[in-house]
Amino acid sequence: MEPLTSDVIRAAFVNGTKGEAKRMRLPSLESVPWADLDFFGWRDPQSPAAGGLALWRTGEPVAIMLRATARPASAKQGMCSFCHTFHASSDVAFMGAKLAGARGRAGNTVAAAMCSDLACSLYARKLRQPSRVQPQETIDIDARVARLVVNLDAFVAKVNDDR
Repeated sequence: MEPLTSDVIRAAFVNGTKGEAKRMRLPSLESVPWADLDFFGWRDPQSPAAGGLALWRTGEPVAIMLRATARPASAKQGMCSFCHTFHASSDVAFMGAKLAGARGRAGNTVAAAMCSDLACSLYARKLRQPSRVQPQETIDIDARVARLVVNLDAFVAKVNDDR
């Protein structure tokens, strides 16, 4: 992934106001392993329910504000819908995003189960290991990354209400 700056990310939010983008807390971008990422995801340490993701889509930066929702207490484990990594239930977050434009202002949202740390790219490349034992997959790392990109693009398309 090509690196992004804080200013580029703030300008790229598609599902929030300029004021919300300005107030969004972003982590330091100095040590981000951009070459290993398909998207940059973060959680706000001061407000753990808040987070975001940013990526390049059709040559343009796109950023999405996320909000974690309550997860059922009965779940013992969960699977990320982006990278298909299994985690303990505490390490999977159900993250929602307002839709872009008028539909989002009307309260419409989309949500998905995601790795709580939003490090899906690292899990797909086996650069980070989850605490749970993973089922044996018959696909290689390139196919895992391709699956992640397809799932991520589908989520971004839903937020943007692409048809």
